[in-house]
Amino acid sequence: MAERKKQRLATIVGANITARRRLMGWNQAEFAERLGIGADSLSRIERGLVAPRFPRLEQMAALLGCPVYVLFQTQEDRERAAASPAAPPSLDSLDLSTRREVMLMAEKIIQLMRV
Repeated sequence: MAERKKQRLATIVGANITARRRLMGWNQAEFAERLGIGADSLSRIERGLVAPRFPRLEQMAALLGCPVYVLFQTQEDRERAAASPAAPPSLDSLDLSTRREVMLMAEKIIQLMRV
């Protein structure tokens, strides 16, 4: 994956984390404490300078009360999904075992693209 695309994705994820954290009423220090990381590390993630690994994304999503895929969505993605009469099933509709398998495959694809 081109470096530019990686950076764009990290920025999207960071912005979504920031927005959801604010909806929960937490400042960076509070959310970082819940995650067990420093506020400076969270700041770098939210600014898109660092992309969190899947286990951290899962932890963040759980605390933020959303599925992981929501952290990757752009506003355009959300608008398109809302306008689509036959939206595909979400990860939430899958059983836990299938969701884990999908996430594992996604992680492997990302690792392969980094090479």
